[in-house]
Amino acid sequence: MKKNTEIVNKVDAAGLITVDMADLLVLGPRKKIDLADWLEEGLIIREASFKKQLEDYNWQAYLNCYVAIGCSKDVIIPPWSYPLIQMKLRNIAMQVFFTDLETMEIVLFQKKLNTLSFKKYINKRVFLKVCNNENVPLGCLSLCIDAFAPHVKSLFYGEPCSSIPLIKN
Repeated sequence: MKKNTEIVNKVDAAGLITVDMADLLVLGPRKKIDLADWLEEGLIIREASFKKQLEDYNWQAYLNCYVAIGCSKDVIIPPWSYPLIQMKLRNIAMQVFFTDLETMEIVLFQKKLNTLSFKKYINKRVFLKVCNNENVPLGCLSLCIDAFAPHVKSLFYGEPCSSIPLIKN
């Protein structure tokens, strides 16, 4: 008698689908512009001197980057300062956000998540893999749960070898 030595992938045979959340991260460099660096005396942005700084600044450092514009200091920033910077980055940066880096990451993740077709996940057991070394913000997990829950039979956090059930429909 000859034994069958074929290795069977039990995960594939069980119809389990693993979604690596890192695959939903938008590729490209990220940079932050901290308006605290542009404050006069650490307190205020004055229009005339601010516009002069904008003219003298090297914007090419942001070429093909996703840019978050925010302020690390607790001061009042005039709302017009953000779009003035954005206009300088027009046709240089990939995209500009008026927020912090983590929120920018979540918005980029949401945009990519919105492009997914959920047809292949209908009534399937889906695992949201977040166990790798990528920096996936926690808010992205919430977005995935909202997006996948209406379509799947079961939703799990982790991988088939070590998971926590989130939803069982």
